[in-house]
Amino acid sequence: MTSKKLVNSVAGCADDALAGLVACNPNLQLLQGHRVALRSDLDSLKGQVALLSGGGSGHEPAHAGFVGKGMLTGVIAGAVFTSPAVGSILAAIRAVAQAGTVGTLLIVKNYTGDRLNFGLAREQARAEDIPVEMVVIGDDSAFTVLKKAGRRGLCGTVLIHKHVLDAWRKRTLGVSLSSCSVPGSKPTFELSADEVELGLGSSVVLMVNNLGGLSFLELGIIADAAVRSLEGRGVKIARALVGTFMSALEMPGISLTLLLVDEPLLKLIGAASKQMVLVLERVCATLLGLEEHLNALDRAAGDGDCGTTHSRAARAIQGWLKEGPPPASPAQLLSKLSLLLLEKMGGSSGALYGLFLTAAAQPLKAKTDLPAWSAAMDAGLEAMQK
Repeated sequence: MTSKKLVNSVAGCADDALAGLVACNPNLQLLQGHRVALRSDLDSLKGQVALLSGGGSGHEPAHAGFVGKGMLTGVIAGAVFTSPAVGSILAAIRAVAQAGTVGTLLIVKNYTGDRLNFGLAREQARAEDIPVEMVVIGDDSAFTVLKKAGRRGLCGTVLIHKHVLDAWRKRTLGVSLSSCSVPGSKPTFELSADEVELGLGSSVVLMVNNLGGLSFLELGIIADAAVRSLEGRGVKIARALVGTFMSALEMPGISLTLLLVDEPLLKLIGAASKQMVLVLERVCATLLGLEEHLNALDRAAGDGDCGTTHSRAARAIQGWLKEGPPPASPAQLLSKLSLLLLEKMGGSSGALYGLFLTAAAQPLKAKTDLPAWSAAMDAGLEAMQK
């Protein structure tokens, strides 16, 4: 029986989903006539190398969810589980070249269609004297004997989006309880009640990825088991990333990715995107500029030091940012800011912000989508009101 989906049409669901993401994110733009999402500030990339990736839709938030400063320049999306068209890939390459980039790196998962289409687009771009290179990612470890096509590209690709790394240093293993189903189609495969599908793919970064259909409770149980299993084998977990990074529609399963890291690489993995740093810097600059105004407002109802207190917090955050990149995880970022303000800000404001940020960090540990951020706001406000 065909599965039920909340879509306008099977044929247009990938276009509608990408259009919705762009409509809700002012930092993205659609390339007219193509299923391509690009950074809206392409002019700022003049003289830099552009990073383009993509593949079939149905793996959200991959890949459009990883477009931004410090990550991808743009993505090319195909239909559900279908490689993107050569023409769209070439159009994206041309668009970033016209913006003044010095070259383009294509980050491609190891699937036949993706390799063919991205490879053809690369050759056509080179024929137009556009410098393009391509790296193929294969991190699937669910094979005792490798097939001719090699390892498939799975969730480890997300780490490449953050920083272009040596692909041989990571491996992914995936397990699911049942199939997903492409809109308008029956389930991809059938499993009996006592079966699961196994496959997909020193110090390590552990990525526990929800394939789309697991609850937060199940994801937490799996993450705990993975950590205990690795530590029991003497593996040091330098960083754990838990959430939905590359799904397979509503498939109730997980993939586990391990990346071997050293200290320099770990700092890069944990670095927040440039966009987050810019936001924090803008907030600090605004607070410093409003110091006297906030003090004047406070004199009417208090002791007139509201602006001074917030300026003290802003300077503390600026100093912290100069020490090194803040954590990439929203939950870790809010927790660090909470500790910083409790220590440096002082007054009742420091305590209130500390309460808010500590509570707001909790819902963001498992997921960082819009509902999770809404829950974080509610948790923070509730903590302050107690």
